[in-house]
Amino acid sequence: MSALPRGITSVKWKNTTKSKEKVVKYRVRAQKKVYGFPVKLDKLFDTLQEAIDTLNDFKSKAGSYLISKLDKQQEKERKEVNDFLSSPTISVYIKQYIKEKVDTRPKDTQTQRRNASSIKSFFNTIQKTKISYRHSDLISPMLNAGGMLALMANQTLEKADDKKEFGQFKVQEISYIEINSYIKERLKTVKKISVSRELTFIKKLFDELKYYDKKFFNLQNPVPLHDTSLLLNRDTASKNNFRLSNEDKDLLFKALDNYVNWELKAISLLSYYSGFRRSEIVPLTWEQVHLSENYVQLYQTKSGQPRKVFLLKEAKEILENIPKTNGARLFSYTVLGFSGSFDKFIENLGLRKKGFRFHFFRREAISNLVFNISQATGTSGTDFSILISELLGIDNVRALEKNHISQLPPTEMSTQKEVMQSIGHSNKQTTKRYSRLKIR
Repeated sequence: MSALPRGITSVKWKNTTKSKEKVVKYRVRAQKKVYGFPVKLDKLFDTLQEAIDTLNDFKSKAGSYLISKLDKQQEKERKEVNDFLSSPTISVYIKQYIKEKVDTRPKDTQTQRRNASSIKSFFNTIQKTKISYRHSDLISPMLNAGGMLALMANQTLEKADDKKEFGQFKVQEISYIEINSYIKERLKTVKKISVSRELTFIKKLFDELKYYDKKFFNLQNPVPLHDTSLLLNRDTASKNNFRLSNEDKDLLFKALDNYVNWELKAISLLSYYSGFRRSEIVPLTWEQVHLSENYVQLYQTKSGQPRKVFLLKEAKEILENIPKTNGARLFSYTVLGFSGSFDKFIENLGLRKKGFRFHFFRREAISNLVFNISQATGTSGTDFSILISELLGIDNVRALEKNHISQLPPTEMSTQKEVMQSIGHSNKQTTKRYSRLKIR
């Protein structure tokens, strides 16, 4: 038998059947470089002629075809690169926004670091949310045609499993329709109020785009144009009216007594009695505690404005019994560390499933404080519009004050204004949201 052409070898083996028949096949192995890219051929054939034809084809026609194919691929890649450089995805602008507006914020306190982390978390969620992509070569012409074709295309998009991450959309591809799709997708897993917060960050980002590229100067922000009915009554829908029942309260406080880390109990009870936010109480230092004058001076507040919190008897007793074992600070927890521990704690008790959150200690404190002051002063409700509005189911506190309630002369910690100052609210409507009083 004459020698096989270069690039072709014979392969022999015995069949595994009873006959043990010898099998011979021809293997073609060849490679070449096209524009520096290796192109390989490695295949078995039943006959020598098939192997020879394939090898020759690879060296001539197939080679030309591969060169042509490679040219097209390179052209496609060049086009994609140029397209990306001229019209980046919105994730590029999100990264720039975080770099300029978030990473440059002060991070001296735990609260500041937590806020920055929270914003980044929002944008991470926004980028990774998958929604229908309306700009493909197949769907886009149908949508632009309108009529039944557009209707059919929208129906196809709704049923399609193949979706695209929001962060991979180009800015020009995001209209109010994409925002509506985003809302619908997020409402599958979170409440309306959460989606509303996310839209706030998307809107801020679009407002900033004109500073990153002048072509966006006249770009219309798509967020205000979304279908508002999708988030209608979001406050009512998301309002959590959970209040601790006597049974839940007994369960919670007994568990706090038995918890391995005393700090978790102390922090929780201080919030329950004085309305501290988690970000206010966890980083507290002894320098801020003025037991002789019966108040705590806060600097790390939500509003950024310092305020005094006057101490009830129960809160003062807790502070007096805290051991000074953490240096300048009262507690060793970080804000994020405490959040994780507390969330796991109430989840094990079954309270998280019911709707309880640490922030509701603050709600309990405000409600109890307003009610107790009213009882202690013996008033019928004058100058306690929050309490009255809650009892009567009146939403507009200002209208109630203007039309029905007059002012009482201020006395020490006996007016609504002083209560609000201690709690750390400047808005009566905000304070009202926390005062979910149970009438027994």
